Amino acid sequence: MNLGKLFQKKSESTRDKSAKSQRGESLKKQVQKPSKAKKPDTAVRKSSRKADEPRFQWWNRFRQYLRDVVYELRKVIWPSRKETLGSTSVVLVIVLLCAVYLGIIDAILSRLVRIFVG
Repeated sequence: MNLGKLFQKKSESTRDKSAKSQRGESLKKQVQKPSKAKKPDTAVRKSSRKADEPRFQWWNRFRQYLRDVVYELRKVIWPSRKETLGSTSVVLVIVLLCAVYLGIIDAILSRLVRIFVG
């Protein structure tokens, strides 16, 4: 890559040519653009639509939320009946063991309090 060419100063004639070509291109763009006439009916319709949007916007968001929930629930891999019963039995056994442990600790501490207090 030749860095010398990148950093050379442009002569005045090339500057003038580039400025003229840029002006000519901008004029062409302005001429080529067709002007669009606005219809008064569309303005009235848009304003009435915008007035209705806030009223139903919460409903549309709620419906979209429900659709997303259903979509996500379809992706869930549900456990079988055997897995559910196994997990439930494990939870019940752990809860019973914790209850027995806390009951024993409570009985010991209540006896110690009775000995010291009275």
